[in-house]
Amino acid sequence: MAIYPKNKENEQLRKENARLKAALNEAEFENQRLEIINANLERQLAESNRELGENIEILQSLKGDIENLVSNLKNVGKE
Repeated sequence: MAIYPKNKENEQLRKENARLKAALNEAEFENQRLEIINANLERQLAESNRELGENIEILQSLKGDIENLVSNLKNVGKE
């Protein structure tokens, strides 16, 4: 009679093991999905930073042009 409880306990442990393996597989799949998303976001961030740097350079150039135009307009008024 002592064998039956051990078999039942073993079966419960097998079921729990299978459940935990399934949960681990789901967690690993989710981890891979999030790693892909993270890599995509890192690429987008790098591209956005590059574009931002270009836009800052353009704005600084335009600011210099505007300052020169204002200065020229002030000088034209003095002549």
